[in-house]
Amino acid sequence: MTDSLTRDLGPALHRVARDGVAHESDVIPEGLRRDVLAELDAEHYVALPSVEGPHRVRQQGEHLVLTGDEITARPAVDALRRAVVAATAPHVPEWQPDEVTIQRYAPGSSGISTHLDGRRHRHLVAILTLEGSATLRHCTDREGTTAQAFDADAGSLVLLRGPGLAGVEDGRPLHAVDGPRERRRTSLTLRATAPRDVTSRG
Repeated sequence: MTDSLTRDLGPALHRVARDGVAHESDVIPEGLRRDVLAELDAEHYVALPSVEGPHRVRQQGEHLVLTGDEITARPAVDALRRAVVAATAPHVPEWQPDEVTIQRYAPGSSGISTHLDGRRHRHLVAILTLEGSATLRHCTDREGTTAQAFDADAGSLVLLRGPGLAGVEDGRPLHAVDGPRERRRTSLTLRATAPRDVTSRG
């Protein structure tokens, strides 16, 4: 099992600090991607709330959240987490993701409407697509006006700016993820959590 990504993330980390969002295709080694999918296949997933938070974010899919020993007990998941940390550490050493969220979306589902990640999730949010494909949109307003659109397909990585990155107190980008076009999409998201007294929704 390889423990490194297929490319240098330095340019992407520069873009995310500047623009709020960065996308790289073909980042996850094929063998590692398949190992993670096989490891996650037997997991128990729960449905995402159809509407969540004060801004009534709409979502349609299922998820699983792993922390602490739950991550290290899954060797392929932990190998992918460590590979991303190794690629980001020369540029953002303070980012140490301790939360892994796996989300699955069936073909024809609506995905997740425009939202911000929580303020607790410091420095970066890294979204890796393990299978399937969908459009991730960087939005300018809560109505979902699209500034940039990225193809979040199998093997790709999307980075989102979190509070504290490059000294910016809060530079979180509004974004939405459309439902998959033809087959199930599975994503794995890495986040570093701040203490619980930091407001989690924005």
